[in-house]
Amino acid sequence: MKPFRNDVPERMFQSIIAPTLVALLIALLLGAISISRIDAAHTQARGASFVLETSEITLKIEERFKAYRQVLRGARALFAASQTVTRDEWRRYVTTLRLHVDYAGIQGVGFAQSIPAAELAEHERRVRAEGFPDYRVSPRGARDEYSSIVFLEPFDWRNQRAFGYDMFSEPVRHEAMARARSLGVPALTGKVRLVQETSTDVQFGVLLYLPVFRQGLPIDTTAQRERAFIGWVYSPFRLGDLITGTLGDAGQHLRIRVFDGHNLSADTLLFDSHPDASPADSPLQRKTLLELNSRTWTLVFDHLPGPVASDHAPLLEKLAVVLIGSLFVMLTAAFCVSRQRTRELARTSASLRASEARYSSLVNLSHDGIAALDGEMRFTFINPRLARMLGRTEKDLLGRRFDSLYPSHDLGSGQTLAERLTRGHPTSFEQQLLKADGSLLTAIVADTPDLDAAGRLRGVIVTLTDISERKQSEQRVQYLATHDSLTGLANRPMFLEHLHSSLLIARRHKTRFAVLFLDLDRFKEVNDTLGHAAGDALLVETAQRLRRSLRASDLPARQGGDEFMVLLHDIKTKAEALGVADKIRQAIDRPFTVEGHECRVAVSIGIALYPDDGGDAETLTRQADGAMYRAKTAGRSPSRGPHTGRPAG
Repeated sequence: MKPFRNDVPERMFQSIIAPTLVALLIALLLGAISISRIDAAHTQARGASFVLETSEITLKIEERFKAYRQVLRGARALFAASQTVTRDEWRRYVTTLRLHVDYAGIQGVGFAQSIPAAELAEHERRVRAEGFPDYRVSPRGARDEYSSIVFLEPFDWRNQRAFGYDMFSEPVRHEAMARARSLGVPALTGKVRLVQETSTDVQFGVLLYLPVFRQGLPIDTTAQRERAFIGWVYSPFRLGDLITGTLGDAGQHLRIRVFDGHNLSADTLLFDSHPDASPADSPLQRKTLLELNSRTWTLVFDHLPGPVASDHAPLLEKLAVVLIGSLFVMLTAAFCVSRQRTRELARTSASLRASEARYSSLVNLSHDGIAALDGEMRFTFINPRLARMLGRTEKDLLGRRFDSLYPSHDLGSGQTLAERLTRGHPTSFEQQLLKADGSLLTAIVADTPDLDAAGRLRGVIVTLTDISERKQSEQRVQYLATHDSLTGLANRPMFLEHLHSSLLIARRHKTRFAVLFLDLDRFKEVNDTLGHAAGDALLVETAQRLRRSLRASDLPARQGGDEFMVLLHDIKTKAEALGVADKIRQAIDRPFTVEGHECRVAVSIGIALYPDDGGDAETLTRQADGAMYRAKTAGRSPSRGPHTGRPAG
């Protein structure tokens, strides 16, 4: 009889405990790897989202300042179109801009006049005579040169505090104003406290200046610009209002600090959206440089700590890993699965699906268009907002190349974009896209590439922000700066710009052209007897007849009042110019019907031919004006033709 051996523990160890321990070790190892990858993936996703959001904010600030510069160019055009700009004209221009609607952050649009010391007393006397008896330039003190804010709209209680202020006397403002005048370019100041500030809600500010030069004088060199200089159009900005308006909803979870220059200190801090927050508490931080009108801003973004809905997703995924690992161990140890564990796994899967649904809701409810592209730049996902922006369906877009939506003139840029993304460079750019109805959508496109280990482009996440309305506002400002608001003809600055271009072309190609100067006769009688509304109607009809009398290549313009100018391209002889002038005369000689009344006017026309009557813009316009004056003085009749540039003899 063999002796009894108690080998049950050994068999249990071999058959159950040892495999269970092995399974446990494997589960722990795989779980640790999986959790690490989950953490890395979500950290990368949060980082990419953070970079994308901060890039969009930076781009929005830059785009806002582009729009502000356009506003100032339109304001400067008023001085180019008239020898004297009145307060009413300035008010009407600024009112049409709808500053608080289309240009959030801007505090107003003003004009600061340059005043030599010898003319200070006379300047103050003139402004007081306009109805401002208490006006004086401040601060007082003896200086070689003064400036004064004489126009600032809207002229509310806040902006009235700046009326008469000499910005040139303050060092920070002085530097930007001198730079604008010397270089002839827009210039942004450093950190200042605006004169408009009160004792409450004090914000730091900056000012943007654009120099204004006397019309008709050369401004090619610094010395010429100094001689032609008359003042600055400018806009003040309260940084808190400007940046807060740009942040929008992002201000709840993002802290943004704006510094003037590269030095990050309290002295250079322009704005802090959350001054009580600590940078050490931020899980994500990004610094970026922004160049604005030859000045550098440093933007520091911090992701504020706190619960975010999407932060539950990594926890749920880790829980799923743990449960799966536990399930593996239990299967190895007991060779069965309990009903309770099945229910737990189901709940976890439901949580994961709910988390995915929350992610989808965020994307689908976004105010921006969001799309995913594959390595071939084809759509693999679009959110509803993007489909609505393009007027297209998801079915229409899926599988289609992103650059297939470019207008025909932009088709070549698609390959350039793909090459840039392949190098791993995120991009932000303005792009027009074709909508389903054939119209164009103007958008800011921000994209983030996804590269594999070999550096190949696997995909792209694209965000599109619709800026069509803002572009329309910019175009409206540009139109006001280059066209007469009553007749729709080109204004004097635009006419002179085309005249200078025609001179360059004519000199290069040895061609000829003509300048016509027109003045309506008996127009004042219509204004005095029928009223200004009738006079305006007559001017509109005159402009229409003038257009119909010219070729498509010719340029008619309104000089001001009842004066017009015409640029006739490719005129070979004086007889050709006389023929066009006679055609205009006949058109305007026909009766007008305005306000139910029939009336007649005539037109005196002067002609200057390049190069016969002058070789530069000033001489040609002067010769045409003189010829027109001689025609008017002679008392033009149907038997008398238009006068040409040089008097006989």
